[in-house]
Amino acid sequence: MRKLLTITLIMLALSSFAQHKAFQMGFKGALNLGWFATDATGYKGEGANFGGSWGFTADIFLMENYSFTTGFDLIYLNSTISYPDHKPHDVLTVMVDGVSTRKYKPKYVEIPLVLTMKTNKIGNLRYYGQVGFGMGFLISAKADEDFVANDSEFTSSETVNAFKDLSRTRQSLIIGLGAEIPIQGSTYIRTGVKFDNAFVNILKGYNNTDAYLKNNGRNSFIEINLSVFF
Repeated sequence: MRKLLTITLIMLALSSFAQHKAFQMGFKGALNLGWFATDATGYKGEGANFGGSWGFTADIFLMENYSFTTGFDLIYLNSTISYPDHKPHDVLTVMVDGVSTRKYKPKYVEIPLVLTMKTNKIGNLRYYGQVGFGMGFLISAKADEDFVANDSEFTSSETVNAFKDLSRTRQSLIIGLGAEIPIQGSTYIRTGVKFDNAFVNILKGYNNTDAYLKNNGRNSFIEINLSVFF
């Protein structure tokens, strides 16, 4: 009798799980707002800049309302930072002290490793929360740099290849929330907000005005995203 009861419970659990897909995938697009945070003396994040991303996303279901979400995002992450600097004067051979402001424009391929937790249907919607880790890989980077001398008599502007100035990887904490809107059958739209908070310095090297001052900056962003799952 006990064996029969155990088999019955297992069959009921398998039957319930079989009603739901074990795997579902889709495509994603997002608009983001990026900024720099820094702990270095003389360094300062200079506001926020718009960027975007697109990619592939997949849910691997652990239970009906719980899934492991992964995939890849191609992220265009723009953010601006200022720091002490010095430059050679156009005419004089001496170095001029001042402040450089750089708008970094890196591109990353990020692989999210996220736990997604959903509610049961509330009306026609399901709400979700996400928490996890992001691993980004730098594929290219440019920067718009503006330099202003301390006496304001000398300025310069240029666009530089900043790939060598940035760490090849970016690690981040991911927190998200939003809603899922059913379309037809198993097709639905997922839309929400994601906070992608970098927790490791991504600037390499030392400041060229102080050999003991390490470059420091963490580029984070918040995004509004929309995914279509099939």
